[in-house]
Amino acid sequence: MSAFVSGETASGKTTTLKAICVFIDPKAKVVSIEDTPEVVLPHENWVSEVTREGEDASSKIDLFTLLKAALRQRPNYIIVGEIRGAEGNVAFQAMQTGHPVLATFHAASVEKLIQRLTGDPINVPKTYIDNLNIVIIQSAVRNPVTGRLDRRVLSVNEIVGYDPVENRFDYIEIFSWDPITDTFIYRGIGSSYLLEQKIAPRRGIPRKQIKRIYEELETRREFIELMVKLKIFNYWDVWKVIKIVNQKGIEFGLRKLRRGEIPS
Repeated sequence: MSAFVSGETASGKTTTLKAICVFIDPKAKVVSIEDTPEVVLPHENWVSEVTREGEDASSKIDLFTLLKAALRQRPNYIIVGEIRGAEGNVAFQAMQTGHPVLATFHAASVEKLIQRLTGDPINVPKTYIDNLNIVIIQSAVRNPVTGRLDRRVLSVNEIVGYDPVENRFDYIEIFSWDPITDTFIYRGIGSSYLLEQKIAPRRGIPRKQIKRIYEELETRREFIELMVKLKIFNYWDVWKVIKIVNQKGIEFGLRKLRRGEIPS
């Protein structure tokens, strides 16, 4: 799936993007493209590409150029540090050809994000927007419990697509942050467009057995909660556990975590 982490300046977009990348298949080939190298991946098959300033056009390498070059490397994932201009159009063309793209973006809501994508200078056609599967909106907010300024994911949204008749974009807010209790509300059980229409068919799950996809989601939720309970917070420690689970299966990992052991 392709996902954009969107929010204002200093809302923690890159931090969230790096956390998401830990869950990419360890065997996947990943190409990251950035102005300033901030994304560090533990994947063995990771290629980091950084823009270069030059005195003339022949020596300058921008995001647009790097993104076009990345498509020739046949990556499983393309990570763009921040989409701001014409490279956004190329990113959507990459999605069209089956390359999942993860990126950060400056917009405070799904509506603002779509306005920026479809307007100058990015100019993504409205009918292409559904190639973007997930939009994460986050912000720096006042913590209702401590009173401190903390970063929070405000919502996780599934992009359904563009309705040309109504001239509007449809999306589903799957997760939302409750500012009163500082907790997250999940509305996806039985109503997730991506799980039912995109992911289940890819995993060979027929429509009449669709509950299997939600059962797997529940298994993964328990797995992550057990990691939190065991205080596995370090980036590289999380990576080691995820890598082992990819090799030996999530049931192996769950058995270990339930016993209070870290899979090794």
